[in-house]
Amino acid sequence: MMTVSDTHVYTLHFFGTLRDDFVTDYCPAGTALTMNERTFTLINLRTDQAGMLGILRHLHNSGCLLLALAIENRESETTRNMHLPQSEPQR
Repeated sequence: MMTVSDTHVYTLHFFGTLRDDFVTDYCPAGTALTMNERTFTLINLRTDQAGMLGILRHLHNSGCLLLALAIENRESETTRNMHLPQSEPQR
């Protein structure tokens, strides 16, 4: 069972652009970033629920759209995925 204070490893996939210094300014050490032309993915994001909400809010306020979220649960060695509709947003 997950609790609010548990630390998990997340992968987030977004539509939008990201400032070059976002990972160093807002993400825990060890977080990796892959960028494409119109999307980006944050990998190995190790944080608790409060940290995740802060990152999601900052990215939302920056105009980024969450496309997918995956949580790696080390205790049960399973991954929970939530995929949002893949239609590309119109701007």
